[in-house]
Amino acid sequence: MGFRMNWDDYQTLGRALHDAYPDANYLTIADADLQRLVTALPGFDAKPPLPDTSTLTAIRFAWVAAAEGADDSGPYDGSA
Repeated sequence: MGFRMNWDDYQTLGRALHDAYPDANYLTIADADLQRLVTALPGFDAKPPLPDTSTLTAIRFAWVAAAEGADDSGPYDGSA
């Protein structure tokens, strides 16, 4: 059996989200949608309770870091 992720694996989840959903706008995704995407990831195996806002925020920040890298460049830089 492979590695199993749960809600506290922020960095791993952030990288997995970036790999699985490269075109998703990680900056504006709603919490309910983020929960849905995380629970659909291969290897995700968390049991209830559902995550709180601070956990989802940590996962979102990890996704941003995975997507934008060390130079903070990414497709959603705020310029419109």
